[in-house]
Amino acid sequence: MKKRPLAVTIVSLLFMIIGIASLFKAVSPLIGSGGAHITGHELTDSGLVFFTAVLALLSAVFMLRGANWARWLCLIWMALHVVLSIFHKPVELAMHSVLLVVLMILLLRPSVSNYFSAA
Repeated sequence: MKKRPLAVTIVSLLFMIIGIASLFKAVSPLIGSGGAHITGHELTDSGLVFFTAVLALLSAVFMLRGANWARWLCLIWMALHVVLSIFHKPVELAMHSVLLVVLMILLLRPSVSNYFSAA
């Protein structure tokens, strides 16, 4: 097995942090109110945040293990955030777009591709 590129380790650790923080964000409305007075909209939002958090964590863990699909999941995850940012403030769209480009540069380099193809 080839040595894991530093870029994969850093991106994976960041996505683990994002995933864990998002999990807390998803469950905090349910815990904070004890489940009382939660609207359907809040429940849907929490469910979507929970789902994306799980995707971020799966991507991170399996990228560390060299799974090529996890690298693509990471890029798709960020691309979906770019699409969702269209409906938010322009600065969010710009930030997510820049992050997507950085992830593409880090995860699609030949040395990183070799790591994922070797697994």
